[in-house]
Amino acid sequence: MPSVLKCPKCGLELADTQARQCPLCATPILPAAKSMNVWIIAAIQFALAATFMLIFKFPKPMIVFFGLFILVGTALSKLAKAKAAAPQPVPPKVARPVPYGIFSFLIAICALVLFSTVLFGSVMFLNSWNRWHKYEGQPFHRADFQVGRVYFQKYSKSTDSYASGTVEGNREWMSLEPYLGFSPHREEDLDARVSPGTVIPVYFFPDMKGRARVQVYTEEPPAETSRRMAMKELNNSLLILGAVGVTLLVLVRLRKLCVAGDGTNPSIS
Repeated sequence: MPSVLKCPKCGLELADTQARQCPLCATPILPAAKSMNVWIIAAIQFALAATFMLIFKFPKPMIVFFGLFILVGTALSKLAKAKAAAPQPVPPKVARPVPYGIFSFLIAICALVLFSTVLFGSVMFLNSWNRWHKYEGQPFHRADFQVGRVYFQKYSKSTDSYASGTVEGNREWMSLEPYLGFSPHREEDLDARVSPGTVIPVYFFPDMKGRARVQVYTEEPPAETSRRMAMKELNNSLLILGAVGVTLLVLVRLRKLCVAGDGTNPSIS
């Protein structure tokens, strides 16, 4: 069977594969591009991303998340290309333009909320999940951190507050923001809150390294606190996604009622 070209606008099939214009509607016809399969490109992207994340010791759930993100993005891209190549139907006549525009705006807002919830909810969950498994099973005991000197560093978009001191006679380092409950914006604020000689109750993890060895004492150890936080963030994200998803379906249905010939509701104005 000889290959044919199809006009993307009217759908006319052209036996002449060299044609650059539709004889029926005069729509320009671009030559078919010979490109690598999109799924091969997606596999290459995932391989590069996974290699990078493994080298820098990203948590495995984050690698899975980025893999799913690439998979969904590739599927949507392929769907969009197929839709663009198909004959375009005549746009329906809008019977109620004002509510149609309002519903379209609300649908866009819901879509943005869905995207933001998936993005930021995943990041927050993975941070708590990583911290949970970082401290899970690690030996620790109750101790005191005596502050020797505090440090404040200001970066372009963030700050860092920490201290050097002693735990059981050994020199250790400790992040101060969990102890303060906020991020100081100036060195003077940090000096006023934490002075040399201050004793801070902590959990001490002798098998860990750096600041991770010293964690502020709370009612629950870091592993349990992080586990509860991860489950809370997951549940909240799922509730938001469910509520916004239902709202989105209702808005799409209401917008359809504003289109002539599709069950237009005269009560909507």
